[in-house]
Amino acid sequence: MKILQLILPAVLFLVVPHLSADDTRPYKGKVHAIPGLIEAEHWDEGKAGVAYYDIDEENRGEHYREKTQVDIEKRSDASNGHGIGWTKKGEWLVYSVKVKKSGTYHIEMPVASNKTGGVFHIEMNGKDVTGPITIPDTGSWQTLELITHKNVVLKKGRYQMKVLMDSVGESNSIGDIDYFKFVKQ
Repeated sequence: MKILQLILPAVLFLVVPHLSADDTRPYKGKVHAIPGLIEAEHWDEGKAGVAYYDIDEENRGEHYREKTQVDIEKRSDASNGHGIGWTKKGEWLVYSVKVKKSGTYHIEMPVASNKTGGVFHIEMNGKDVTGPITIPDTGSWQTLELITHKNVVLKKGRYQMKVLMDSVGESNSIGDIDYFKFVKQ
């Protein structure tokens, strides 16, 4: 019996996965469902360089969630009252997602940019699933415009969705993003 008491904790340690400092966790413990709406400001919880990467260390916007370098913008026109902004080339965000049904989707995204914005793309487990997405000139940083990116093929399963900022546009930014809404075609 004494040997069992010593061995059991070691076996449980091997069987039960533990999160390390290099892991992300779904925002507030909830995996985002696809089809569905993913708020841009609800990227995974985790440290910089793992759950997100932001060029500068200062959050230029609102402290909506835990202390973060990601620039969160308070917006009255955003679906959750917030979005991400001040986006630069090389920045990225990770989201834990579960695709409930395999198929072809389109992604609706309210975006804003004063002058033509930049380009970003979305990956699932490291694979580019969208190709380049360009943010248009919406006339103002305060004017969200709904853009739609079509023909995104996804397979059922759990993924780490990564939104990567590729290049800035005339606006000297990628653009502001409110959410990503995946709709099955």
